[in-house]
Amino acid sequence: MFSPERLNVLLSRARDALIIIGDAETFMGSRKGGDLWQRFLGMMKAGSHIYDGFPVRCERHKDRTALLKLPEDFDKECPDGGCTDLWRVRFSYCEVIMLTTA
Repeated sequence: MFSPERLNVLLSRARDALIIIGDAETFMGSRKGGDLWQRFLGMMKAGSHIYDGFPVRCERHKDRTALLKLPEDFDKECPDGGCTDLWRVRFSYCEVIMLTTA
């Protein structure tokens, strides 16, 4: 992709997040559009928005984060979509009495 207009459309369509997976050097070294990608990725690096992996965070344990770099990291760091920390759940019981009229 070497057109600034297409990059603008790509960025403007993202609502909550934009994840681009690929080799930044390949984008920046392309014959067509290399300058465009150098400027764009330079802005992303300046804002600390470039990661060497896929950052994840446990929704229950907000301080539990991981950077997934390999496919096997998914199973190691967030098995079954969760985290490896134990959950402490407090149950509160209530008694339900049903009254019926005969």
